[in-house]
Amino acid sequence: MNHSPAYILAQYLIDEGLLTDSTESDDWKVYVGSLPDGSLTGHNAVGCMDTAPVKDGRIMGGAPLFHHGIQLLIRSTGYNEGYTKASALAAALAEVVNEEVFVSSLYSYEIANVTQTTGVVVLGQEEGTKRREMFSVNFLATLKEV
Repeated sequence: MNHSPAYILAQYLIDEGLLTDSTESDDWKVYVGSLPDGSLTGHNAVGCMDTAPVKDGRIMGGAPLFHHGIQLLIRSTGYNEGYTKASALAAALAEVVNEEVFVSSLYSYEIANVTQTTGVVVLGQEEGTKRREMFSVNFLATLKEV
């Protein structure tokens, strides 16, 4: 694959209108591979991270089949707001069945399915002065380049 599973899943969540691109000025931006902090990032944001994949056998042609690990790290100004957003993202991803995602004019991927592997995990408040609420949800996604 030419793009990370986290990048593909983040693009899907943007396309579905659940999150916004990190270059936009709207709330609930998504960042791939990190969850930065700064005056332009916003308090309500999501980091979409690649985690360890799970190898699940081989296809008859010999190619290994992987379920790619992905973690959503949710930061919010309010406890209920963050928990609700994490739950909404998990519910939306549970509905994914063979969805095609275009990440550029050259590349598209099919998300066969997304399996949630944890519930919404409450991580508590950030340290420091902002004291925003933190949550995470983990998934396994089956992807292929189209």
